[in-house]
Amino acid sequence: MRIGELSKLSGVAVETIRFYENEGLIPKAARSMNNYRSYTESHLKRLQFIRHCRSLDMSLEDIKLLSDVGARRNEEACKVQEIISRHMKKIDEQINALKELRQHLGLLSLCCHGNHANGEPCGIIEGLNSGACCHNCENLKVKRTVKKTDLTKHTNL
Repeated sequence: MRIGELSKLSGVAVETIRFYENEGLIPKAARSMNNYRSYTESHLKRLQFIRHCRSLDMSLEDIKLLSDVGARRNEEACKVQEIISRHMKKIDEQINALKELRQHLGLLSLCCHGNHANGEPCGIIEGLNSGACCHNCENLKVKRTVKKTDLTKHTNL
C-alpha cells in the first residue's frame, strides 16, 4: 500500500509516517519500480502500536525501545517492566507538580476580592507579575472567614 492509504488506515499523518521511518520507529518501506514507497500490514501494525504508546504519553525513545523488544525472554520482559515503571514514576511526578500548581493558583485566587470599583489593583495580576502569591493571602483568608461569621451573626438576630 502507498503512504496515503497507510495514513488513512492508521490515522497517522503522512509527514509523521515519514518522520517515524527516518527515526527508525518503523522499518523503511520498499520502493516500487516507479520509486513509490510500498508499505505492508506490518507497517500498519507498528503504527497502531506507536499510536497506542503515544496515547499513553510515552516518549519516542521509549517506544523505540519497546518496539525493539520481543519480551519473549525473561531479560526482555524485565526491560519492558522497567520502561513502564519509569514512565509511571514520571506520571506520578507530573501529578504532584500539577497538584502544586493547583495549590498555587488557589492561593493566587485568594489575593483578589473581586471588587475593583475603588481602583484597587487585582491581587492575582500583582501576584502573577511578581512571580509569587500576594503577601496578604493569610489576611484575606481571615477576612473571608470574618465576613461569613458576621453574616451568620446578622441573620441569627
